[in-house]
Amino acid sequence: MINNFVQTQTSPKNRQRGVALLMVMLLIFAMAVIVTAFAYTMKVEGRLATRTQSESEMEWMGRSGIEMAKWVLSLSRQIPGEQTYDGLNQFWAGGVGPTNIADNPFEGVSLTDVALGDGTISIEIVDAERYININSIATRNPQLLELILQLCGAGGSDSADVSSAIRDWIDPNDDSAMGGGAESDFYRTLNPPYVAKNGPIDDMSELLKIRGITPQLYWGPRSGGGDSAGSGGNGGNGGRHSVDSMGRRIQSTFLGQSIAGSVGLADVFSAVSSGQVNINTAPYPVLVMACGGDENIARNIQEQRAGMDGVDGTYDDTPARGPQDIARLQGVPVMPNQGTPLAVFSTVSSTFEVRVTARLGALSRRYIAVLRRTSLRDMPVLTFRRE
Repeated sequence: MINNFVQTQTSPKNRQRGVALLMVMLLIFAMAVIVTAFAYTMKVEGRLATRTQSESEMEWMGRSGIEMAKWVLSLSRQIPGEQTYDGLNQFWAGGVGPTNIADNPFEGVSLTDVALGDGTISIEIVDAERYININSIATRNPQLLELILQLCGAGGSDSADVSSAIRDWIDPNDDSAMGGGAESDFYRTLNPPYVAKNGPIDDMSELLKIRGITPQLYWGPRSGGGDSAGSGGNGGNGGRHSVDSMGRRIQSTFLGQSIAGSVGLADVFSAVSSGQVNINTAPYPVLVMACGGDENIARNIQEQRAGMDGVDGTYDDTPARGPQDIARLQGVPVMPNQGTPLAVFSTVSSTFEVRVTARLGALSRRYIAVLRRTSLRDMPVLTFRRE
């Protein structure tokens, strides 16, 4: 009987049924795998499509923030009494804004968490004229450039070599300057090799490619972690502009202190600006550099413009409203033909870095643009990028 049962189960007909059942099961399994893979693919593609749409929408929000910054900068120049200067007490810079006029155009306006569509944008505006233009000083005043290099930590002989190397990087020829200058023949020996730009510096980070400029010289103490880029100052605008997008301290923490060795090149230079320094917005280290290292004049400038409370960006500020006020801030009767720093300063800014933080749901993006205010209606965007 047992033998008959085994024979029955192992008969060719039953074996065929078993094989067919196995094939059906394999087919069902394969189809389940295909359906699962297809569903996963569709889910991924859906997420990518949503993300792409969100990225596009956030860039649109970033560009909208740039347009709002243009509106603010244009309107600031039309306020009675403020047409001849740009200062830290003005609305665009995070200051108190106009307080002595009946019709304040910025009443109820905020640059923080501005509702836009389904998200929000926050806008920060920083003028490039609060720094010294590296291209201008390298070509027009190499002696002052050497002094600044020394104040930023370069030795006496090193400062002359680095100054020569900066000028070689900028000048249009391949002839090395005397001393420690460097042209393409030097940079080609490095690993990886590259060539000298032989043109104006467009971005401050280019300085790190120039012979003799170390991270310590570029960043100052922060290169070793002694002062993080986020620590910043506590300027008169409540710390809103403690550092800019490069980590430079926008407001001074040095008033009353010696700045020698306390700042880096990134704290005092900009690559794109009008070439003059705005005496109303320049931080203390920049004022010292622009005044040829005279900390007494620099200190007097910041104390005079900040008013009685000693804080920039508040109600009692007394910024220079025109060229005739520059000597008042300096506290000395200065004349341009005496070789003094008067010609270095202005009271207006024309180049602005605008940072827009766009938030949409859980996503957050920051966009950075550089504007050039050539007139109230003409403010071309020189660069726009996502940080």
